[in-house]
Amino acid sequence: SGESGAGKTESTKLLLQHIMNLCKGNSQLEQQILQVNPLLEAFGNAQTVMNDNSSRFGKYIQLHFQKNAVQGAKLSEYLLEKSRVVQQDTGERNFHIFYYMFAGLSSEEKEMYGLFDPSLYRYINGRFGTLDAAQCWKHKYQEVCNALDMVGFQEQEQVDLQTILAGVLSLGNVIFEPEESNGSVKVSEASQGWLKAAAVIPYCPWSPSVSCCCYLCADARDSIAKVAYCRVFGWIVWKINELLAENVDPEVELREIGILDIFGFENFAVNRFEQLCINLANEKLQHFFNHHIFQLEQAAYKEEELPWETITFNNNEPILNLLLAKPLGLLSLLDEQSAFPQATDKTFVEKLNSNFKANLHFQPGRGCVLGFSIIHYAGKVQYTAAGFLEKNRDTLPASVHGLFINSITPLLILTAVYCTPGSGSALACWTVIFLCPHQHSLMMLMERMYSANPHFVRCIKPNSQKQPGVVDSQVVLQQLRYNGLLETIRIRRDGFAWRPSFEEFAER
Repeated sequence: SGESGAGKTESTKLLLQHIMNLCKGNSQLEQQILQVNPLLEAFGNAQTVMNDNSSRFGKYIQLHFQKNAVQGAKLSEYLLEKSRVVQQDTGERNFHIFYYMFAGLSSEEKEMYGLFDPSLYRYINGRFGTLDAAQCWKHKYQEVCNALDMVGFQEQEQVDLQTILAGVLSLGNVIFEPEESNGSVKVSEASQGWLKAAAVIPYCPWSPSVSCCCYLCADARDSIAKVAYCRVFGWIVWKINELLAENVDPEVELREIGILDIFGFENFAVNRFEQLCINLANEKLQHFFNHHIFQLEQAAYKEEELPWETITFNNNEPILNLLLAKPLGLLSLLDEQSAFPQATDKTFVEKLNSNFKANLHFQPGRGCVLGFSIIHYAGKVQYTAAGFLEKNRDTLPASVHGLFINSITPLLILTAVYCTPGSGSALACWTVIFLCPHQHSLMMLMERMYSANPHFVRCIKPNSQKQPGVVDSQVVLQQLRYNGLLETIRIRRDGFAWRPSFEEFAER
């Protein structure tokens, strides 16, 4: 855990390499486990103002062992930031894979997929990169192709996958205009070509797509793009798990090491619904850390009747109650408002202000900005409420879902069958893990963590400028404080570092 850009994903890769080196067992399987990283990063990571390679999803890697040799692995992914497909803030980029494709595909391949100059595409803000960046992306694209081969994507599946990605970009350029004769909406003349290019998306066949898009307009366009990308990502994870599944007698007991690499705490110039979900997950992890390091340890000393002066720590339970309590927690109120067609982001904020005006961890928005602030364990974050209800509803109209089902491409037919359209609520949005064909919850993940023997890797960001070799002592100290690491050092210093069982002690 740690802030965005603190080194969680890199630490996870190093830890995996170390464990694989210690195993010295099934070398092919071990290499496959390591080689899926370029694929996950290409489709799940993006540049933000805080991190050039920021994980925009959380992943939990389960390694299964028998007699100290790895026998298989399973990957769970959740909370993919699919809104990034259609919108990025200043200084940020879309998912890496779009830039890799522009840099890595040949002219003939781009023509085949209907791709033009990257400056034309709205979903990447018409920006590309320097020649040096393009050269790096070209190399990364080849890594992705190699990883797709290794994971088991057939040639036609890879063509389908890239066809969908190219179609998503073209779909983003489709705009709408009023129909003068009857007051309805139609696809503008200027973007008819983009709609035709988007028709290569198998779930958007040419003739039905016109009426469907005219009816659903821009929101439906972006919904289709987000869901298509989300399902492609889920399909990749499904293929990875199929490759890494253990092939052993089901009666054999396997031991497990699980590694959780979660997106870091975020505080941008503009913080939206996605940042609230990400920061909530970090609040849960911080509470888990507090529970193990402070509450359980000090309870053990008390039970043993050892002389001990209780160490106080920053308990973030009140913040979790503010966000998750039922029926009057922030997310419950958001779900309530989302159920009313007449409700708006403004009425939602008014509800928050009315219910939480006396809460020490909540502050109403100031001035003309429609929003609110939460005093998180890591500091105050101001959220803009625009789009909260729309993103929370996260619904996909049945007519659009039907386009997936009726796709001419097996890839999207399968993903449409396995993936449900929309999570439907804020609680679902942060608890549901989209993993074809199953849905697990973050609550189940937390239960698994509470039943395990946890080890914590606390990543510290050295500076806020994304510069190597620079340590800003104030930035470091701030993280040590809000993470509870200063209190952790104290409890380790004053406590009992070696705690054998009674049996071990008596035998010694």
